[in-house]
Amino acid sequence: MLQPHEEGMSEHTSHGAWTIPLVAGGHAKPLVFTEGVALGQHVMAREIDATTETGAHEILSDIMAAHEAGDIHTIARYKCKNPLRWLSMIYPPACTPKFIGLFFPGGTLLGWLSFTTSPSMPGKAIVGAIIRAPYRNAGLGTAAVLHARKYLHDIMHDSAISGIFFDTQVRNTRVIAIARRIKAVEAGRRVDQLRGGETMVSFTSEVAIET
Repeated sequence: MLQPHEEGMSEHTSHGAWTIPLVAGGHAKPLVFTEGVALGQHVMAREIDATTETGAHEILSDIMAAHEAGDIHTIARYKCKNPLRWLSMIYPPACTPKFIGLFFPGGTLLGWLSFTTSPSMPGKAIVGAIIRAPYRNAGLGTAAVLHARKYLHDIMHDSAISGIFFDTQVRNTRVIAIARRIKAVEAGRRVDQLRGGETMVSFTSEVAIET
């Protein structure tokens, strides 16, 4: 089992045989806007420490599963070795990545959100998300994005960020439905040559006021 490389720097939560490290003092709040979430338990949003091998492995394993299912495209070919190196290829340190896990109270990881920045997109947090298969189609994706928008400043620690940006394939009906539910604005379309010419659609949404 992979172990955190900096013991004592993180809190931990159990997930099967794994221990998922959490950022001490990082974002930790109950998921808001849960009226439409049909999972039967409360959900907590907590920041995963992806600077540890264990945290990086959890994220990479989900990315590779989504890639194999055709939900996303990645250049990574992670095979449970060197997780920190592979994760830094997908999320370079310069893009200031943060990862917010969605957990049941007992520690089961349901999915996670990624947050990055780019000089080409000032004032925006670029958001990605993976919901694990057993917890899809239960309203969790919509609730997670609404939570991210409400607590964006708390997650990013940057008051200059005014909204979120995300994109998906035009055929991804789940993400398109989430964009419509949160009233995100379509920001453009492009042809992704890495996907064999597949059309991608992007959305933006302004940050909500924290209360």
